[in-house]
Amino acid sequence: MKIRSFYFLAAAGALLLTACNLPGGQSAEQVQTAAAETVSAQLTQRALLTPSATNTQPATATSTASLTPAVTNTPFATSTTSSGGATGGCDAAKFEADVTVPDGEDHAPDTAFVKTWRLRNIGTCSWSTSYSVVFVSGNSMGGPASQNLTVTVAPNTTVEVSINLKAPRETGSYTGYWTLKNATGQTFGDSFYVQIDVTGSGSTGGNGSTITASSVGQVDASGTPGSAAHAGANSGTGVQGFVSFNIASIPTDATIQEVKVDFSGFDTAGNPFASMGCLQGFAGSYFPLDAGDYNASGSGPDMEWCSTSDLSTVFINGDVADRLQDALGSATTLEYQLKFSGTPTGSALVRFLDGGVKLIITYTKP
Repeated sequence: MKIRSFYFLAAAGALLLTACNLPGGQSAEQVQTAAAETVSAQLTQRALLTPSATNTQPATATSTASLTPAVTNTPFATSTTSSGGATGGCDAAKFEADVTVPDGEDHAPDTAFVKTWRLRNIGTCSWSTSYSVVFVSGNSMGGPASQNLTVTVAPNTTVEVSINLKAPRETGSYTGYWTLKNATGQTFGDSFYVQIDVTGSGSTGGNGSTITASSVGQVDASGTPGSAAHAGANSGTGVQGFVSFNIASIPTDATIQEVKVDFSGFDTAGNPFASMGCLQGFAGSYFPLDAGDYNASGSGPDMEWCSTSDLSTVFINGDVADRLQDALGSATTLEYQLKFSGTPTGSALVRFLDGGVKLIITYTKP
């Protein structure tokens, strides 16, 4: 409080000086008033000169910026296709054509059919019978998860691959995707698919007829006919089989929708496919059989089997269907000569059993 005492003494001194030098006529009261005003002014000036304490607001906490997660690159799904893919390398395949069942074909619910694709080996490695056709996605339509190839497919050659399928029970559109797998379990090449529409009736829901061969026989290279349907070689002598189907039960104005070939009733002597190649069926007019039929030159071949597995498979054949359609109204039988593509050798035969040769025909009538 030294400062306040100093100002008080100064003010008192000023009052005394003023009192000693009163101008004429100023009263003591006036002098006291002036002194008081002087003290008040000085106190006010001091207040102005002394900075007042200010309330400093505490700094507000600045919230830490939230961390925005960095964008991560999601890797693309890797392909299961092997290095060959569809463009080259050891294992590579290219889809070429739908041999049977074009996209969008109508099928009746719960009916069986055979889908066949034509594929080309565009790689540098042969496909062995350890390679397989495998189901990938979509609707399998009752097909197998995997089915091995039945022949070896060399580079730059084609193969027709068939799968036995069945239309779903419910109506709608269905698609199943398939691809090839090599011997080490890698898929490769183009995928291929079957796409059908299941309808209330369907193109395969028309009239049906299963025709078993009405006549069978054989002729050997010496010109000797026989009553059994054998094909191949007997002690080095070539043997050809013949079958005839009576088609009189099919209306002449029918439209053939589908023909399935079922030659699965057979057995073999030896290994005819290994020694003589593929068994083929040539359409013609043969019955009654005679020595000249061995060297007959029929048109075709409409049918071909290159292994016992092929011969055991029931398959749709468009060439036979076309042949039957052309025969309606002009012939009562459909006849085929059965012979191997290679030179007859050894003792190796395919022997068709009684009732083992059939055509399963589906047609519509106007």
